Amino acid sequence: MRNHSLTALLFLAVLSAGLTNHSFAQTAGHRATAIESTFPVLDQIVKAYAEKNHLPGFTFGLVVDGRLVHTYSLGYTDIDKKTPVTTQSAFRIASMTKSFTAMAILKLRDEGKLQLDDLVEKYIPEMKGQHYLTSDAAPATIRNLLTHAAGFPEDNPWGDRQLAVSDNEMLAMIKKGISFSNVPGIAYEYSNMGFAMLGYIIKKVSGQTYEKYITSNILLPLGMTHTYWNYKEVPPSQLAHGYRWLNGNW
Repeated sequence: MRNHSLTALLFLAVLSAGLTNHSFAQTAGHRATAIESTFPVLDQIVKAYAEKNHLPGFTFGLVVDGRLVHTYSLGYTDIDKKTPVTTQSAFRIASMTKSFTAMAILKLRDEGKLQLDDLVEKYIPEMKGQHYLTSDAAPATIRNLLTHAAGFPEDNPWGDRQLAVSDNEMLAMIKKGISFSNVPGIAYEYSNMGFAMLGYIIKKVSGQTYEKYITSNILLPLGMTHTYWNYKEVPPSQLAHGYRWLNGNW
């Protein structure tokens, strides 16, 4: 997924350091005004980080009480064309898409269409009969998938290479048998496959494709009309290209 949002590259929590209790008692507008003097310092911190880590370009926004109060952009989305980064630039958000997946699952839970402690095999029958590491292991639940605790081995960068795998191919892989590094519910271990399963559950429960469900139930209601599933949909002047710093060059 690619996002036009100001928080596409960096997501910053509201900074409250140095504010008194009296400040927090003020209105949202006053609180934003109270921290205006920190904006140049914040910009310089982010700029220094970007230069140190060779980021070609970035943009970020600071939100206070649900209101955007400050933005800062620097660098280029296209180095060859010297296209400057702006607050309209669209960056690839990669695994931050998992946040939308989790939100969709919780929305379906709130609608009574699933429960977090439902077994995954209720929605993906191919999960039945998996060979867990112990005979008393409890089968994986939706909650386990959400918390990266289903017992699957950490799978980066394997996950990025599976983006073109169809549902049928994924189900066949699951049916063949999954390797486990832990029993479900015991330990955290980052899993792209677990979130791929959640995406399939969203599709199965909602009756819509993952993309359509996320767009119609999350993106559009939030006014995120410049969030894209395919980079080809992004206006060229807004598309942030990917770069790697190697031997002193981009």
